[in-house]
Amino acid sequence: MTDLEKHLTKTNDILLNQIEKLTSQTEIQTQEIKRLSEQIQYLTKKLYGKSSEKSAKTSDEQLSLFEDFFDNAETTAPQTVEEEITYRRKKKKGHRAELLKNLPEEIIHCELSDSERACSECGDLMKPMGTKKVREELHFIPAKLYKKVFVTHTYACDCHDDSCESKNIKCATAPQGPIQNSYPGASVLAQVFHLKYEMSIPTYRQTNEWKMYGLNVNRNTLSNWLIVASRDWITPIYKELHKELLMNQVLHGDETPYQILNRSDGKPATSEARIWAFRTTQNSEKPIIFYHASLTRSRQVAEKILSGFSGYLHCDGYSGYKNLKNITLVGCWAHLRRYMNDACMNNENSKGKIGVDYCNKLFSLERKFKILTPEERFEKRQLESKPIVEEFYDWLGSFYAMKGKLQSAVTYAINQKQELTRFLEDGRLQLSNNLMEEKIRPIAIGRKNYLFSTSEQGATTNAMVYTIIETAKENKINVSKYLTYLFEKLPNLNFYQNSDLLQDFLPWSKNVKELCT
Repeated sequence: MTDLEKHLTKTNDILLNQIEKLTSQTEIQTQEIKRLSEQIQYLTKKLYGKSSEKSAKTSDEQLSLFEDFFDNAETTAPQTVEEEITYRRKKKKGHRAELLKNLPEEIIHCELSDSERACSECGDLMKPMGTKKVREELHFIPAKLYKKVFVTHTYACDCHDDSCESKNIKCATAPQGPIQNSYPGASVLAQVFHLKYEMSIPTYRQTNEWKMYGLNVNRNTLSNWLIVASRDWITPIYKELHKELLMNQVLHGDETPYQILNRSDGKPATSEARIWAFRTTQNSEKPIIFYHASLTRSRQVAEKILSGFSGYLHCDGYSGYKNLKNITLVGCWAHLRRYMNDACMNNENSKGKIGVDYCNKLFSLERKFKILTPEERFEKRQLESKPIVEEFYDWLGSFYAMKGKLQSAVTYAINQKQELTRFLEDGRLQLSNNLMEEKIRPIAIGRKNYLFSTSEQGATTNAMVYTIIETAKENKINVSKYLTYLFEKLPNLNFYQNSDLLQDFLPWSKNVKELCT
């Protein structure tokens, strides 16, 4: 081989090596571009797309922020509208009457004066001949504050009987107020709690509201009322609800970030604390929504709250719940559907779309099974749901997802297979954990308004009060009436010596149902 041939061969090898390197780099860059494009589509959809998880029959997705808008603007020619169809929606009969039927009413009679009733021909007064209802309008009477003054009367025996050696004296006893040596009554406290926890109005904004009613009170005073009333009268009910919660066999659990400024663990205020939430399942005889505040998301917190519970726990796959004693975890198909939905983006032909369709089939069956008993639901799931689940996991094993959102969805589905398929074991179990996620919303709304708790005590107070309020709502009783009832009756009840007395004050008790509905 000549020197020229050797040189050409060497050059050829170098070029081939460089081509291989460039090809490999191109493939890597192509994959990275694909991943970044998917990420851009995902973020765009999160910002500008629909937020509902419901799958529609049509795919009227929102346009891409720049590309689709300008492409359509350039290529779409003006069109002449040949026909415009307009219509007026027919008013639903009886809606207003149904809306106003329970309101007290005042009849306003619109009559003519004597001079106006005089006949223009003969001058005689015209006689009434009928009435006509013209319209109805609502009027608002602002709330008002008034004070109750408790005066005790003393009585003495004034008899002259020799058997009565000393004159007996008796004094009537005034009922105890909810906060000793302070002036708020039960209804005022209930309103403070209602404004903060149901209306999400922080105490610093409540001060203007109370000033309008004639009470010039500062935010610190309102905060102290909340803490003291919760410590004395909410805590006993809170503990009883916790005991009742652990007696159930099926629960739902979740947790959400929270901020506490003054932390006892020495961590900065920017560190995330947690509000843990647990609830009874659907159709429970004693519905309970339970919240607990903690500084961390550690496993030890879940162990402490659920100590004594034995049964099924629906959750989102958080590792802190795994291997808890006597607890069997149930996975959430709504979480899996979200992962699959993120993977399909706007590409209707992607594997993520197939995954979403599998999930939708299961949810569609669950809507049909909703009216069935747990035993009937179990049998129907074995016949109809189980084949879909098996087909879904066979489909997952038919391909390999390398990167991106689809890989995350597939990994979640495989890692959570045992938990996700557990709903097939018992007809009492749910397909998703949405029941619990709905009850995280009040915490999230409140957090957006008052932002944080200054102290751990404040966070604990919030968790306890949300427990009472959301449990009352779940039992379909009036929250303000219920809080007023607790603050009025509990201060005069010796429940520390006899805790069984508190059973009559739980949201499902007969007395509460009758007085607070």
